Amino acid sequence: MKRKDSDSKINFIDRTIAYFSPRWGANRQAARIRIEAAMQFRGAESGRLRSDWILGQTQTTPSSWELQVLRNRSRDLNCNDPVASGATETMATNIVGRGLRPQSRLRAEILGISEDRARELQRQAEFIWQTWTPWADSGNRLDFDELQFLALRKVVEDGEIIALPVMAEEPWRPIRRAVELIEVDRLMPGAGGSQTIISQGVELGTRGEPVAYWLAPFDPKTGMAGEPKRIEARDKQGRPRVLHIFRTSRPGQLRGVPFFAPVLTYFKDLADYLEAEVVAARVAACLAVFITKTNPYLAGSQVATGMETNTGARVQGIEPGLVSYLALGEDIKVVDPKRGGETFSSFVEGILRIIGVALGLPYELLVKDFSKTNYSSARAALLEGRRMFINWRSWFAARFCQPLWDLVLEEAFLRGQFDAPKFYDFRSEYARALWIGGGWGWVDPVKEVQSSKMAIDYNLSTLAEEVAGQGRDWEEVLEQKKREQDRIAELGLTIPNASAQSSVFPAGTTEGGQDVKAE
Repeated sequence: MKRKDSDSKINFIDRTIAYFSPRWGANRQAARIRIEAAMQFRGAESGRLRSDWILGQTQTTPSSWELQVLRNRSRDLNCNDPVASGATETMATNIVGRGLRPQSRLRAEILGISEDRARELQRQAEFIWQTWTPWADSGNRLDFDELQFLALRKVVEDGEIIALPVMAEEPWRPIRRAVELIEVDRLMPGAGGSQTIISQGVELGTRGEPVAYWLAPFDPKTGMAGEPKRIEARDKQGRPRVLHIFRTSRPGQLRGVPFFAPVLTYFKDLADYLEAEVVAARVAACLAVFITKTNPYLAGSQVATGMETNTGARVQGIEPGLVSYLALGEDIKVVDPKRGGETFSSFVEGILRIIGVALGLPYELLVKDFSKTNYSSARAALLEGRRMFINWRSWFAARFCQPLWDLVLEEAFLRGQFDAPKFYDFRSEYARALWIGGGWGWVDPVKEVQSSKMAIDYNLSTLAEEVAGQGRDWEEVLEQKKREQDRIAELGLTIPNASAQSSVFPAGTTEGGQDVKAE
């Protein structure tokens, strides 16, 4: 058996070598057997069962041509495929939503100031940010929340986005720092010196770090025009001049890969299958009647032309309700389009589940279908999706929002709007912030509110964390609650004290047949 198996592995080249030199052929075969026997992983074997496993080139960054094809196909999906377009919208809505907002988190003990002074500086920083966000776009079209949404969509669709923190020229701006979003198609190889290393528009330093980017100029009338121009990645003080935002999956990766890259072929195959099914359904929906007439007296004189006897026009198409009289000698063959039948739904659902696994989106969130779920499975799907969304949100805030927050605070300090002592000595501390986004709501509000309360009571969570989970600022919530309490007292109104009620059952409900009332 072993002899037969080893003989089957001898390919044409080995047989040719063995024909001219039996000793060389035997040595090659023995060496191959020793190598395969020494393999630890079966996935690395190269026998006849794996001969069709063709491996591509493993590059840290895909080639520019490959990336361009992936981007074009991803853009086509977002334009024409409902599931892909919906997945992009789901990502942007859950990660960014109405925009990520900073909560200043500078620490008084590190800055050597009082807690009251620290809270005052936090309010100053957040007010400065709120003043800047409506004018964040260098083109004066979008606010910062809309810029975040657009940037995240481009990261999903194209795999990357370029943002330039520029200084706008309009003197009426409260803060002149602005953001210019640039399509990655403008990132092109530049004409550097002989010692310069440029890879797909990114100029590299001695350690492989990006030191400059080569961007093609943009003409509003003709689009990209002229030779690429060099823009340094950072200025002499270390401030970022180019924010190249993409998810990194390999060390040394220089360009981003579209989010849909692993499932582009599945999207295309599924779309073609659905189109074929729709066409088959339309053909099957056509009810047509063909009538043949037999006239033996005209058989000798009539010529079979394949034409209708009344109009002389050929039958070229079938439409619902068609009644057609055929000429003598003509017949009709019924077109029976084969359809998926009972396997159609399960097949489509299986493909969508595979796509969801690759994208990290549960099936229920990918297609917005909760018809086959109960409370437990729906909650599990939502929690799984939220873990992915929180991961993306933290990454996006660190790569896109935090650098701009730092630059805006620095300009405000230089303008005298941010009264921060020793700003440059504690710059990172003054820029320390927690970024919160919109909340995702509750599957069961009563149970989840009780869970949050118990987590706070048992010191497993904090009020700030629980309120941030709903997309709000805990200080704003407490301040608003204080204003409401003062107004209620001013009007002489009374409301039930929630703290005196049962932690499980609201006032007025029953447990075991006994009324639970607030004291």
